[in-house]
Amino acid sequence: MKKILFSVAAIMIFGSAISTPAFAIKQFGDAWKEYYEKTSTNDGFKKLVADAKCNVCHIQGEKKTKHNPYGEEVEELLKKKDFPADRFKSEPAKCKEEIEAAFKKIEAIKAKDGKTYGEKIKAGELPGGDIEGK
Repeated sequence: MKKILFSVAAIMIFGSAISTPAFAIKQFGDAWKEYYEKTSTNDGFKKLVADAKCNVCHIQGEKKTKHNPYGEEVEELLKKKDFPADRFKSEPAKCKEEIEAAFKKIEAIKAKDGKTYGEKIKAGELPGGDIEGK
């Protein structure tokens, strides 16, 4: 019985250590939703974003390490290593400020179709294309 309890405890500790980086990524997604989706008055855009979920930056059916063009820009400016999970707890306002500054920079970058990512968002479009990254 002790072996089983020890094994379960070890798995829980190991699993929580592995899942920590995903917390940071979730925070980026949450910040994006708060910055764009919640402030939008475009109900069509809100539904599009809600349906796309993680695929605002990622590509449906691909590993989460694969990003659409918009997600690549986000990844370039927001390095996961700079946002460990405990930093979101200890410096929430500073993290929010840095993330929003990155979003503003990305808004000015032109997508492949010639529009800036900011123009695409204001037009009610997903900035990285459809959920399949097209």
